[in-house]
Amino acid sequence: MKIMAREKSEQNQAAIDPWTVVHLAAGLAAGLMNVPLAGAMAASVVYEVAEQFFERQRWGQELFATSGPESPPNAVVDTAVFLVGHVLGRLWNETGEAVAPG
Repeated sequence: MKIMAREKSEQNQAAIDPWTVVHLAAGLAAGLMNVPLAGAMAASVVYEVAEQFFERQRWGQELFATSGPESPPNAVVDTAVFLVGHVLGRLWNETGEAVAPG
């Protein structure tokens, strides 16, 4: 198993691919919006399960522009970085109240 995808053909076969950044950003956005952790993680896991189903179908492979389902390590990393993003967003919110300019 590859750790990092370096080409489109390796997408979903490596633990980390360009979509990993998207999962991190989604978690960060959820954390910044104070989405409860349990709900955010449930949504992340449901997405990963649905993605496994979709990418096993020809139409799903066309939708996600991939040749097959992602590897289990990729799904785990995507979920883990979503969690990291959520935690970072919540930590940012705890740094203080926003102050209006002027």
